[in-house]
Amino acid sequence: MEETIELRELLEIVWKGKAVIAVCTIVCMLLAGIASWFVLDEKYESRAVVQVASAVQDTGIMANYVATEFTPTIYAQRIQNKPIMKQALKDAGMTIQYNEKNLVATVDVDPTKNLVDLRFTSSSPKEAQQQLQILMEATKQKMNESVQGTLQDLEVNYKTKSTTLTKEIDGIIEQYNKIILGNNLPEILILQTILNTEITLNISEDQTKALANVTGNLQNQLLQMQAQIQTKSEEYRKALADYQSVKTGLDSFKPDPFIRIIAEPTLAEGPSSPNKMLNLAIGLIVGMILGLSLVFFRHYWKNSAVVK
Repeated sequence: MEETIELRELLEIVWKGKAVIAVCTIVCMLLAGIASWFVLDEKYESRAVVQVASAVQDTGIMANYVATEFTPTIYAQRIQNKPIMKQALKDAGMTIQYNEKNLVATVDVDPTKNLVDLRFTSSSPKEAQQQLQILMEATKQKMNESVQGTLQDLEVNYKTKSTTLTKEIDGIIEQYNKIILGNNLPEILILQTILNTEITLNISEDQTKALANVTGNLQNQLLQMQAQIQTKSEEYRKALADYQSVKTGLDSFKPDPFIRIIAEPTLAEGPSSPNKMLNLAIGLIVGMILGLSLVFFRHYWKNSAVVK
C-alpha cells in the first residue's frame, strides 16, 4: 500500500523543525554577511561610452585603411588586449596588476551608432576612473600606430613604384632615341613623344628622305614605344599623386576625429560589488533550503524502520 503525506503533516514536520530551519538560516545569513562586509574586497566601477566611426572625415586614398581599423569591433578587441593594456598601466606608473576580467567592452547592436560601452572595476573609485582613462588613451594610440604603420608601408610602396617607373621610362626613351638618331629621323620626334603633342617644324631634305624610307616595322616599333612611354608616364603620374597624397595624410593624420568620447569615465559613488543585500538574500534562501532539507531528512530517518 503506497503511503501519502498530507499537507497538514508537512506543516507539522516543518513546525517541529522550525528551530533547525531558523539556525541554518541564521548561520547562512551570518556567513554571507561576514563574507560581504569583511572578506570580499569592494570593487568600484567606472563607465564610459566611445563612438568609433571612420566615415566622419574624408581621407581620400587612405579611406579604406582608416575604415578597416576604426570600427567599434576593432576598438573593443584592442582595449581588451591584455599584454598591451598591461604595458599601458605599467608605463603610466600604476602598480596594480591588470586583470582582463575587470574590463568589459560591449559593442552596440545598432551598427549606425558605432558605440562601445566600457566598464572597468578597481579597488577604489578614483583608480577605476584613472585606469579606464589610461586604457582608452592607450587603445587610441595603438589604433593610430596601426594606421600610421600601414600608411608608412604604403608610402614606401608608392615611392618604390615611382622610382621603378622612372627607370622603365628612361630605358624606353633611351631606346627610342637610339632608333631615331640611328635612322637619321627628325629629332623633333623625341620631343613630340615626350610632350605627347604634335609639333610643326621645318626639317632638312635628308630627314625628309629618311621619313619617306621608314618601313612599316620601324613605324610600328616607334608607335609601340610611344604608347609604352605614354602608358608608363600615366602610371608614374598616378603613383606620384598617390605618394604625395599618402605622405600628406601621414604627416597630418590624427585619430581624434574617428574616436569620440561620448561619456567620459565616471567616478563611482559607491561600490558595485559585492552586493551585500543580494548576498544576504541568497544566504536567507540557502539557509531555508538547507534547514528544510535537514528537517525532512530527519523525519524520513526516524520513520523508515526496517521491516524484518
